[in-house]
Amino acid sequence: MNIKLNRREFVAKSVWGATASMSLPGFLQQTLFNLDAHAQSLPPEGDEGPIILLMELAGGNDTLNTLIPYTNGIYNGARPTIRLGEQHGILPLTDNDAPSVTGNDEVVALHPNLTAFNQLWLDGELGIINGVGYPNPNLSHFTSFDYWHSAEPNTIVKDGWVGRYLDNQCDGCGATTGIFMNRRPTLAFKSDQGLSPTVTFNSPDNFSWRDMPSVGREASLEQMYRKLIGLDHATDDGISATDDTLAYVQRAAHSAMISTASVRAALEASGDLLNPNWPDNNLANSLKTIAQLIKGRSETSIYYARQGGYDTHNNQILDVNPLTGRHFTLLETLNNSLGAFVDEMKAQGNWNRVVILTFSEFGRKVIQNGSRGTDHGAAETLFVMGGQVRGNEYYGLYPDLAADARVKRNSLDFNVDFRTVYRTLLQNWMGVPASAMPDIFPSQPANFDPLNFINSI
Repeated sequence: MNIKLNRREFVAKSVWGATASMSLPGFLQQTLFNLDAHAQSLPPEGDEGPIILLMELAGGNDTLNTLIPYTNGIYNGARPTIRLGEQHGILPLTDNDAPSVTGNDEVVALHPNLTAFNQLWLDGELGIINGVGYPNPNLSHFTSFDYWHSAEPNTIVKDGWVGRYLDNQCDGCGATTGIFMNRRPTLAFKSDQGLSPTVTFNSPDNFSWRDMPSVGREASLEQMYRKLIGLDHATDDGISATDDTLAYVQRAAHSAMISTASVRAALEASGDLLNPNWPDNNLANSLKTIAQLIKGRSETSIYYARQGGYDTHNNQILDVNPLTGRHFTLLETLNNSLGAFVDEMKAQGNWNRVVILTFSEFGRKVIQNGSRGTDHGAAETLFVMGGQVRGNEYYGLYPDLAADARVKRNSLDFNVDFRTVYRTLLQNWMGVPASAMPDIFPSQPANFDPLNFINSI
């Protein structure tokens, strides 16, 4: 839908800005390029419509020890120390084995710490997408994440797939349509045209205008920028019509203040969360903030959270016990934090509005290394969950673990291009028309048909 706005309303809802910390040089660097593009249509408003939560597992999650082919002789032989089996309390998905590229279903189980994932699977609210990757995989963290964030593998680009989606589909969206819970902005949100209405902050307490009394300022930054952009003028939108440079600064300052006010208003409106049982860790804190924003009816449609630490080259387990070590702890944190978030969404009555996607920049190799860990690999397993997800089903094929089927130094080969996963979210969940896909995904895989893991809106 298109919304007609007068000039002041348009400025109030504009997407100019606020993607960095609230110091002037930082946010100007992130917003000055975001000022002049125009868009074609408006996505559903976050306070009423569908929501996507992108859950980044940074470092390269070992999906072979997450969705475990515990009866596979190649798996057990390649991982004599770190392998997981029935004796470790794994959670077999016995009601539905995973289709494999070998033509035989793979018997698989979830890691023993993924109890909330397992319950969602049993409830039909978790789908598993196996064999996800892209052609000619790159095993560098930075390069591969650039590919996942831009949705342009094997290409150097300067904008992200969410940024292009918002450029293409967001006319008059509020300035917090996308929120990334982190200290630094993500390439996924970056806009080439200049429209992406996103903000980045790691804590609501830090998402504010802050003065620097140590340098002797007498007025606060907020007062200074209010004066600069004329927020208190009833008939003046505060944007210069004669000085383009001044207008840039005014627009950036205006939108940054609007973003801050919007986040604060949603958090204040949310009140107490309904689920009292939240773990105490950084990921859970990020998800709690997102849950508060959703409860407070933030206009946000896409949330992005991040859990680091998955680069498990060493001490993936401790000694010879696979129920210890870094990967064990990471999955415990992920499970407990996402589980609390899901419980909160259900308590709020918002679970049917939310789809959660977990992903890494790549998987790990089939073979373990000499440091009780695994090295950078290629294809991986993604998890998608939500009240409208077609769960208790697999999408994509479990890769062949055989040595002659591997790519890039003992890595699993892919059979689902990750761009089709993104397309499915946008087209089947957010309602983006198929005609917009060439603009959002300039380079497309040969098979780019949407998957079937979600009920269309």
